[in-house]
Amino acid sequence: MERGRHIVKVSISFLASVAIATILLVTQTTASNIAWLSSMEMPVDITVMVSMFIGDLISMNFKGEFPVGVLIFVGMLISFLVTRIALIWVNIDKRYLYALAGGMAMFAIVGLMPLAFYNLDLIAGARSLLGKVYLTCSGMIAGYYFGARQTEKSTDENR
Repeated sequence: MERGRHIVKVSISFLASVAIATILLVTQTTASNIAWLSSMEMPVDITVMVSMFIGDLISMNFKGEFPVGVLIFVGMLISFLVTRIALIWVNIDKRYLYALAGGMAMFAIVGLMPLAFYNLDLIAGARSLLGKVYLTCSGMIAGYYFGARQTEKSTDENR
C-alpha cells in the first residue's frame, strides 16, 4: 500500500514539474511575441497580454500538430529516468541532479528540434540564444522542484 502511495506522489510531482516547465515556456514565448508586437508599435495592454498568454497556453498544448506539453513530458521522463538510475551510483543532492536533468531535457528540446525540422525553431521563444538559455533554465527550475519533492519524501521515509 505504501509503495503505491509513493508512486502516486512521485507521478504528481513529475506532472507538476512538467506543468511548471510548460507554463514557463509558454510565458517566454508569449513575452517574445509581445516584445515583437511592441517593436512594431502595436498597442499592447494587460488585457492583450493575458489574452495572448491564455490563448498560447491552450493552442500550444491542445491545438497544432504536436503539443508542447507532451514534448516536455517525454523529454523530462527520459532525463528523469536516467537521473534516477544515475542516483544509484552517485551521491549528489537529488535537487541539483534533477535540476541538471530538467535543464538538459529542455536544452535537448530547443537544441535538437530544429535539427529534425530543417533548422527551423518551432518554439518562438527558442529562436534567440537568450530564449534558449531561458528555456534551459526553466527546465532546471522544474527539475529542481521535482528533486526537492523527492528529497522531502526520502527524509519523511527516514523518520
